[in-house]
Amino acid sequence: MTVCSRCAQFGSKDWDPKEKQVTQTSRRPARSAAPQRPRSDIEAAETMELVDNYGELIRKARQRKGLTVEDFAKKLNEKESVVKKLEQEGLNPSMSLIRKVESELGIKLLEMASTATGAVLTKPLGPRTLGDMIKINVPKDEEEEEKP
Repeated sequence: MTVCSRCAQFGSKDWDPKEKQVTQTSRRPARSAAPQRPRSDIEAAETMELVDNYGELIRKARQRKGLTVEDFAKKLNEKESVVKKLEQEGLNPSMSLIRKVESELGIKLLEMASTATGAVLTKPLGPRTLGDMIKINVPKDEEEEEKP
């Protein structure tokens, strides 16, 4: 590569593609068989899901502790409307709010997400769209059989 004299001062030598570049590799110790922790809150949220009837669970735990909605909201440092929406399951709570509720009430609101084990549909149920035509690769002779 040819460069001007001003740019040449930033380079150190001519590069030759035939010349092997020596890279230093550091050897890391082997990892143990311990389970991997999620790298971020987002990754943790993807593997966890809210339990069914979480609103009822929160309400019952709050009542067992003898807290009113107002008192509970103050302990969480949240508005009363947030607590009411949580109990009515009208709010998709953030991870920080879930953690606050869990620690305050001593309950578990998150469980491992279940993987879908149902049947996977290979053909659309309704009329086809342009997107379906692109995704489904059906031979022409099969497609003619499907048309009434």
